[in-house]
Amino acid sequence: MTSPPWSLRTRLTVTLGTATLLIWCVSSFWLYTAAIATANRMFDAALDTTAHAVLAVVRNEASELTESKEGVGYELAVIGQSNPTDAIYQVRGPNGRMVFRSHGAPTAPLAGAKDRGFTIAHVAGKDYRVFTLAAELDVATIHVAEPIAQRVELARAGALRLLAPSAVLMLALIVAVAWSVRKATAPVVSYAQALDSLTPEAETPVDGTGLPREMQPVARSIDRLIDRVHDSIVRERTLTADAAHELRNPLAALRLQAQVALRAKDPKELAAALNELLLGTDRAARMVDAVLTLARFDASGRDQLSKSRVELASLVELVAAEFTALAGIRGITIRTQCERVAILGDQDALAILLRNLINNALRYARSQILVEVSQDGECAAITVEDDGPGFSDESSARAFHRFFRGPEESSSPEGVGLGLALLLRIAQLHSGSVDIGRATSGGAKVTVVLRCLYPDPPARAS
Repeated sequence: MTSPPWSLRTRLTVTLGTATLLIWCVSSFWLYTAAIATANRMFDAALDTTAHAVLAVVRNEASELTESKEGVGYELAVIGQSNPTDAIYQVRGPNGRMVFRSHGAPTAPLAGAKDRGFTIAHVAGKDYRVFTLAAELDVATIHVAEPIAQRVELARAGALRLLAPSAVLMLALIVAVAWSVRKATAPVVSYAQALDSLTPEAETPVDGTGLPREMQPVARSIDRLIDRVHDSIVRERTLTADAAHELRNPLAALRLQAQVALRAKDPKELAAALNELLLGTDRAARMVDAVLTLARFDASGRDQLSKSRVELASLVELVAAEFTALAGIRGITIRTQCERVAILGDQDALAILLRNLINNALRYARSQILVEVSQDGECAAITVEDDGPGFSDESSARAFHRFFRGPEESSSPEGVGLGLALLLRIAQLHSGSVDIGRATSGGAKVTVVLRCLYPDPPARAS
């Protein structure tokens, strides 16, 4: 069971959107942790600043302290405290006893008398971040603290306020990605719709200039395919129309000979009419066979032919033997001069090519036909010469036109005007060409060059 076709637009949108969301999640986590760490450093810096401020006040107020006030819990003025979440502080005297504490500070010490710097303390059911600072000669020790829960709450709130704009930007970016993908694939969709609207008769390829650069090779390949399909349709229609036109004459002749046979009054007249009827039937059959064969090769491509090793010398000898009896009746000798050349091709198609070559030569040769097979560099050449009248200039120029019959063929009832066209098509399917010239004897010389030499096997090591 084949899977349903996937959408390029959907895949790009999902892929880019997922990548954007993943990157945003990673960057947001990094930003969140960085914001929390920065907030904690700022809170610690505030504790340090508050401790030094309290120390300055303690120095100014120390002279006013008396022995009787220690332990009473007298509170210094609140320093830089604007809301209940600000730092609290405690002040110890030289003997380590609590002499001052700020509003909201617990009565229990926030840190040990000998502690210095930052510590974590659990006092009165709360966790505190404590900074301890001692004056010169330990005349006073200041503990400044903040509840950790409040620090975390404030840090998280600040980090989330930083993330809120990035979340909005991320949503906007996903929308922009979806719009960009839709905009980028719009020319491809338009190109596909234009292809769907093409008709078999359309000769102008679809305009692909609006496609992205990566799709241009695809557009050019489709244009070449459309050209090939159009040419194939034109050839097929032309062949069908020409065949229908050419078959009218044989069919009309068959009908006429049948009427003559019906009206014949003696055996000789009847036999002559039936003989003409038989000849006309043979010619119509040859034409139908040639049309069908040419249509089959027109519809084939080079990759559709069955490819195998073909020994041209053996194939020439085999095909020439088929015409030996007919050539003997007409007093014609068929000679072969073949080098051992192997090509990679379709043996049946090459046999049809050789039969057409020899059959054409046999119709016009006076006494002999020469078939040669040779190798010229990377090409194999098949040459057929006869000692007939040869091709006229007009016939040479139009010889490969379908259903064309030159003046030298008008007297031959066997030709249907498709032999050389079929030759050319088979040669093209084997990356070859066909050339018409004049033999040394003055007759016709047809050379087929094939460029599909079979690679020699590697030499076996001794």
